[in-house]
Amino acid sequence: MKALCLIAVLAVTALASSSINCSYLENPSEFEESPENQWRFVSDRTDQVRGGLVSAATRAAVSSELPPPVLRKNFIDEHIFGRMERDGIQPAPISDDQTFLRRVFLDLTGRIPSTDQVRGFAYDTNPAKRDAIIDALIGNVEYINKWTVFFGDLYKNNANATNVVRYFQGRDAFHMYLKDALTRNKPYNQMAWEIIASNGDNWVDGQNNWLVGGTIAMGPAQDTYDGQAVNAAQMFLGINAVDCLLCHDGARHLETVNLWASKQTRVNMWGLSAFFARTRMTRQVESVTPNYAKFLVSEVATGEYNLNTTTGNRSARTAQERVTTAAPRYPFTGGTVPANTNRRVALANMVTNDPQFARAIVNYVWEKFMVVALVSPSNGFDPDRLDPRNPPPAPWTLQPANPELLEALTQWFRESGYNLRALTSLIVKSNAYQLSSEYPGQWKLEYVPYYARKFARRLDAEEIHDSIVKAAGVMPTYTLDYAAPSYPLPPVNWAMEFPDTSEPRSNRTSLDFLNAFGRGDRDQSRRDSSGSLMQALNMMNNAFVMGRIHNANNGSNVQQLLRQHNDPFAIIEALYLTTLNRFPTADEIAVAHAAIRRLGILRGAESLQWALLNKVEFIHSY
Repeated sequence: MKALCLIAVLAVTALASSSINCSYLENPSEFEESPENQWRFVSDRTDQVRGGLVSAATRAAVSSELPPPVLRKNFIDEHIFGRMERDGIQPAPISDDQTFLRRVFLDLTGRIPSTDQVRGFAYDTNPAKRDAIIDALIGNVEYINKWTVFFGDLYKNNANATNVVRYFQGRDAFHMYLKDALTRNKPYNQMAWEIIASNGDNWVDGQNNWLVGGTIAMGPAQDTYDGQAVNAAQMFLGINAVDCLLCHDGARHLETVNLWASKQTRVNMWGLSAFFARTRMTRQVESVTPNYAKFLVSEVATGEYNLNTTTGNRSARTAQERVTTAAPRYPFTGGTVPANTNRRVALANMVTNDPQFARAIVNYVWEKFMVVALVSPSNGFDPDRLDPRNPPPAPWTLQPANPELLEALTQWFRESGYNLRALTSLIVKSNAYQLSSEYPGQWKLEYVPYYARKFARRLDAEEIHDSIVKAAGVMPTYTLDYAAPSYPLPPVNWAMEFPDTSEPRSNRTSLDFLNAFGRGDRDQSRRDSSGSLMQALNMMNNAFVMGRIHNANNGSNVQQLLRQHNDPFAIIEALYLTTLNRFPTADEIAVAHAAIRRLGILRGAESLQWALLNKVEFIHSY
């Protein structure tokens, strides 16, 4: 019992700290008398994530030698490695094949690779096999699901926000719009244009739900126009200072925060809000019991942003030098529109032709792959601190970690026709992305903006769920049914298929498990990748996990392995490949084999599966 308590405490501590450098025991033979301690040993060895040795064939396929010097494959590498070379900084080596494969599967599809895929990649001698696997993953069903979640997060698609209820019908319509756009690889500028400018029934034309989401209830109409302006600036341009500026001028408020914003006035931001002053969102009740309603979005011929409010979500809006309305004016370039122009169409044109539009999405996608954004926070751009040819006055400095790379990516993305798949391919095919997360020398904080190594990340909640499902081989089924669906959604098996972070409502156990890993609500609460004791306890004890390890049916990976093999060494290797997507080390094999010998092959295999799922290594991408 003492040993069992010790393993629980160690696992909780490891997960709560999200450490990736845990110590491990040097002499596994000390623990042969206690199976629980043997599993503690396997679960604690989070540093041993490279090249386990099982056989002569494996040793030949998975070399422990350092890879050759980093080569430059595209212009991303020219900027990243050229800068390091200029400043005398040594990059980490290229990651080994097993680490790369797991990383790219998680980053592109949100799932870990299968055992066969890990083996096949290890034995593949094609020098272009990394590019080949990237090409095979980009655009597949799992890729579409993963990036639909990404854009659902970015555009805050949910059914029940604080200020507005889209209902499940509106949420699902927006989800299906995003999924369809990504399936067809719709150019990103077209996608954004449609989201900003479209009219229609929000249950039918899903893109209209972005406008609905800008609703600010219980105040004057100007509050909603401001909310939609804030969303446009932040989501499409990466500029969150507009939210502050719609309450007060930048002077005396933002001088130490944002150089561009410190020179802006509230009047300028009203010009952005005025683009939405002729948007009407008519709420049409469809059912009283149960209660749900739709929104009919339209652009009307008249309507102004009036400066006549003293109540609502923001400070009073008053006439400026006898001017009682704010005319539409794009505050980032000063662009205006003729009186009779469709204002949202004009705004959509201005936004999608603004270089900052491409710059923002490039930065958002870069952050998703590289963990650290080129401009951080990724929605906190300062337009006056971006141009290396025109640096800001002291004491301000250029904002991007690599200004030249950001501009090169922005220009390339525009020239690519705003091709999102091409952008993801460009990044993950670069050697900058494929560096090891292990740094050979002394790591220094000042190396971070150089991207001198790949930064490890904790997996998103959906990725943890789906990786457990794939590793254990026991599929859940979740229903998404509700009254009068506009887009009837079939039952799903994977968390990456959920339309928002409130699912699965049909399974409280899985819902609580996912929420423990900081999904957020796409409204007031952002995603959070920090560790907690609750996460560790869920990984160790939650029925979602335990029911997959100790599943008596023939569908689990453990049960299938026991039908195929009597050899404990084959079972050990297979469980490492299916769970951690790497071969076990010689020490790990010795410990696992001793425990299986003591516990018996069924209990031993299940215990090994539990231990591997509870390694900090499992819930991280390196």
